[in-house]
Amino acid sequence: MLNLKKNRSLWFWLTVAGFFVLFFYFYVLSFSPLPEQDVVKLYYVDNISATHQLLIDRFNEQYAGQIEVVPVNLPFSKFSTNERKEILARSLRSKSEKIDVFAVDIIWTQRFSRWSLALDPYFSEKWKQKFLQQSLSTCFYQNKLMAAPLYLDVGLLYYRDDLLQKLPDYEAIKRKLDQRMSWEEFLALGKRLSESGRPVFLFPANNFEGLMCVFYELLTPEQIAATFLADSIDLHKPEIVAALQHLHHLIHRDRLTPSVVTGFDEVECYNYLLQHDGYFVRGWPGFEFSVQEYNQQTQKNVRIGVAPVPYFRTKSARAIYGGWNLMVSENSQHKDEAIQFIKFLQEAENQKLLFSSGHYLPALKAVYQDSVFLARFPRLALHYRLLQNGQHRPMRSDYTRVSDILSFYFHQALKNEVGIEQALEMAEKEINSHRTNIN
Repeated sequence: MLNLKKNRSLWFWLTVAGFFVLFFYFYVLSFSPLPEQDVVKLYYVDNISATHQLLIDRFNEQYAGQIEVVPVNLPFSKFSTNERKEILARSLRSKSEKIDVFAVDIIWTQRFSRWSLALDPYFSEKWKQKFLQQSLSTCFYQNKLMAAPLYLDVGLLYYRDDLLQKLPDYEAIKRKLDQRMSWEEFLALGKRLSESGRPVFLFPANNFEGLMCVFYELLTPEQIAATFLADSIDLHKPEIVAALQHLHHLIHRDRLTPSVVTGFDEVECYNYLLQHDGYFVRGWPGFEFSVQEYNQQTQKNVRIGVAPVPYFRTKSARAIYGGWNLMVSENSQHKDEAIQFIKFLQEAENQKLLFSSGHYLPALKAVYQDSVFLARFPRLALHYRLLQNGQHRPMRSDYTRVSDILSFYFHQALKNEVGIEQALEMAEKEINSHRTNIN
């Protein structure tokens, strides 16, 4: 009997204790704030396309509870490359805490190095060998690794294949385009096509870096080096005059290019070509994504082809490289996490996603060596071939200053606000005076 009472007493107190445990759990803990986990917020500044967002989501899922990448979007649709450059420079100069990782045009590495973390301690020589030299070579300044490759671009000539197929000599035209059509042949074809009343050839001619890419594609690597890598720049050389004159002629003499391009960047050229059924546009690999979107929105079936940019028969000019690198702000409080994110973006599967989803050309060699992936995306093989025979813009420490001056005066010339010779003379004087502002 005594044991029974003891057992009942024990069960009673166990029940009471259990009740208080449950009460504490459901009522006290439920209404008390739990200690927050230290999740590092990493601010990433770039053109955050749908593809970029996919990669960010992948990373955030993989590092949930540890690191969260917060995208800061500077879209190409709203900001030109020049505007992005100035926004970044102002933010970094002011030591903004809202920048950890940021994307730069491959030609900007030198300019932004003053605000960036040197990456040599984080990336081995073996790591560097994984990337295309065309990309990796743009990541150094004063023999220090200041940037990490993300993706490349190369200048391309896109054409409306569905429109050209209506021509009786389509097959012959396509063979020439595939092999690389000369400017002499292109102008003759353009004269025929202009009779349709449609725009024949669009190129970005606003006051920004895209205009300079088109200009440099009219010069050989030797001509670029001789003129733009010299301490004092001479813009009166015949080849420089001829290149700017050629762009002017396309608009004002040959009338293959509508004058509205003087207000266009690449995206606006793409839109104009699609909306006005133009024939050709000078662009970057991302144009294919624009065509897909356009077809979905309009229920049309626009078909495009891609070819190397034209060349002059007497020159060995090549397409210009574009692309974007990643840098880490020197003022970032989360440098190790920033490196983790960069290395994540450089993994093979994520580099493949850059192309399969967004048509960005991977910087990683392994993607171009993957036969299964190339079989799925045969156009990547063409891009790779063109990447082997491109050329860089002049790698100067003051490149962005020189480029801003050139694009300003070249733009005035293409709008017929000043003559060709006058534009070149004013640009040369401005550059060689070493002043930094254009009034």
